[in-house]
Amino acid sequence: MLGFAPASRDEHREAEVRALAVPTPKSARSWLRTLTAEPHVAGTDADRRTAEFVRDRLKEWGWSVEIVPYEVLLNYPGSRPTLQILRPEVISLDVEEKPVVTDKDTANSLAFPSFNGYGASGTVQGQVVYVNYARPEDFNAVEKLGVSVKDKIVLARYGGLFRGLKVLNAQKRGAKGILIYSDPGDDGYVEGDVYPDGPYRPESAVQRGSVQFLSLGPGDPSTPNGPSTPGADRLPFDQFQGFPLDDKERAAWEKKTGLKRDEYFATIPSLPIGYGAAEKILRRLAGANVPKGWQGGLPLAYHVGPGPVEVRLHVYNEYALRTIWNVVAKLPGAVEPDRWVMLGNHRDAWVYGAADPGSGTAATLETCRALGEAVRAGWKPRRTIVYASWDAEEYGLVGSTEWAEQFADELDRKAALMLNVDVAVSGPDMRLSGVPSLRDLLLESAAAVVDVRSGRSLRDVWLESQRNAWAANLTLDHVDSFWLRPRNLNQRRNEARDFAPHLNPLGSGSDYTAFIDHLGVASLDVGFSGRYGVYHSMYDDFNWMEKFGDPEFLTHTMAARLYTVLLMRAARADVLPFRFVPYAKALRQYVDELRLMRLRKVRKSEKPGSPAEKEFQGAGDLADSVLRFDEQARELDQALDALALKDGASAEAIEALNAALTRLERAFLIPGGLDGRPWFKHAVYAPGLTTGYASWPLPAVREAIEMNKEDKLKGAVDRTTAAVDAATESLKKASALAVEAAKTVPPR
Repeated sequence: MLGFAPASRDEHREAEVRALAVPTPKSARSWLRTLTAEPHVAGTDADRRTAEFVRDRLKEWGWSVEIVPYEVLLNYPGSRPTLQILRPEVISLDVEEKPVVTDKDTANSLAFPSFNGYGASGTVQGQVVYVNYARPEDFNAVEKLGVSVKDKIVLARYGGLFRGLKVLNAQKRGAKGILIYSDPGDDGYVEGDVYPDGPYRPESAVQRGSVQFLSLGPGDPSTPNGPSTPGADRLPFDQFQGFPLDDKERAAWEKKTGLKRDEYFATIPSLPIGYGAAEKILRRLAGANVPKGWQGGLPLAYHVGPGPVEVRLHVYNEYALRTIWNVVAKLPGAVEPDRWVMLGNHRDAWVYGAADPGSGTAATLETCRALGEAVRAGWKPRRTIVYASWDAEEYGLVGSTEWAEQFADELDRKAALMLNVDVAVSGPDMRLSGVPSLRDLLLESAAAVVDVRSGRSLRDVWLESQRNAWAANLTLDHVDSFWLRPRNLNQRRNEARDFAPHLNPLGSGSDYTAFIDHLGVASLDVGFSGRYGVYHSMYDDFNWMEKFGDPEFLTHTMAARLYTVLLMRAARADVLPFRFVPYAKALRQYVDELRLMRLRKVRKSEKPGSPAEKEFQGAGDLADSVLRFDEQARELDQALDALALKDGASAEAIEALNAALTRLERAFLIPGGLDGRPWFKHAVYAPGLTTGYASWPLPAVREAIEMNKEDKLKGAVDRTTAAVDAATESLKKASALAVEAAKTVPPR
């Protein structure tokens, strides 16, 4: 048990076993049924009722709890959107989701119609151009076909990148508006039976969502420089557009804020539609056949356009400052009350949100019930456990970001780690993401939880799936092409042949973002995934979960048990249970990937016969920095392992060591943040500039390579190298403290 002195282990194991018996399928089902009783978009009365429900349960279980409100800028649909084909014939397209006879919740008139959070209002008319996933490379491909999207309405399918960046890419290219649909080839009938006969997306289902430009920074867009607290300096906003579009107002706004309006917020109307409506447009679209890889699952040949189809789109939003409600609760620590182990999950949903995020709230409530029962039975966490039920995540991680910004100084002093839960359950397959220093704690915790379906531990089930995926994709191409250092080639080849489990890297898209990317708090994101085709639609309701997601609520129970073990161990261990050799391995992998990416770009751009093996400047220095980190990580882990074998180290020495371990992740923060998006400060983890969700490890360097910013590359490498060096120094100091702590153990 990582971090536990021998004398602490048996007593803790007994408490852990008792706590593991608390979460039950019956209770998880009950919480989810209550949480999904009505649509509860952020800021609505129904949303407030879910906050009060969570607060009341936590009080019952012995937590000290408060509701923390914020006034934030949110938009609601002011009327139902309309979409018409005008040419070659007039057709009114249905953009409403269809009720299901066997599911009464899908006929609830309180559900908001199709709309996008932080979308612009407007009525636009124009020819249509299909742009695949609306990535930058997709627009480039359209231009190579001789097609311009200027003054057109683009049709894009979901996937590939965050939806807000689809809007940004479209408006940068001069499009009038954008329609975004879920293609059946991605999550509809091509994958399997559609709801209500199966778990996949029916033709009328829409994927609501935020179109905030997430890779530039999350949170309330009216307070980009701090939290939305009373008296906060806010950007002026328009009731219908969010921020002004009138030329005079816009110029004044840009001068005051120093921001470019088109690069900060959506300026063109956008609408999510079902693939039933999209098919009617695509059937009438002419122009060239789509490039390879653009064909979706609809039974027709896709064309790029434009013409002869022309559509009119009408979207009307109402913006206002609206109240949202975070629920924050604590179980106080007995020894280190000012060191926090955190658990967070958002509560708001676009409609019912049974999987997203209701499953997370149901599972974390069961976790909180188990932790409360453990304390009542006499278990004492060494550190304070903090549980947060966030609001307005769906709009752009608003509740968590505003809270993290408000309490940034306190979090910097106290927060040791954050376990984030979003979609806890959409299927049976465990999904693990996080910083590598928490890998061993997570796998050790998973080893203590039984997969009730197979009788094996969750750890063994996950490792088997990872090993199979690794074997299927094993390649030595990157090892033979570029290695961390030529003298280590044989070592690197041997390592590549040995399976080593890795957590998925963190980017953005959930509430861990403010903690890892902005504040440098070690974070995890853990859940179970599966055949989930109703994301952000009305059909993500209790009936879907009970029929397809987790009929027996066994996965909810296993998730709650996993979270319980992890939090109990992190909160009770004598020494914080971090290990850093996995971090070193991940950094080595990230550097190799960047060097290979650069090599391929150079080879692709150079003429035949020209020299190809061109390193980027500073690559060797960054590689050497990572090797120094690797060496120091091994020393620290060895010192921590040696300390764990002994009882009786002085309280002062352990406190000093834990303080150092708490702050170690902070060492990776870059002063001033990433170039062009300073809110993101972590040198190792951030979302990709052009992805929004997906991680770009070593983001400053990755961005310079991806975006061909040769003038920025050397500076990016230097800043990243400095951050890794700073982390290495922090490892060195922690290692010395671990050695000193071991010296304080009394002789036998």
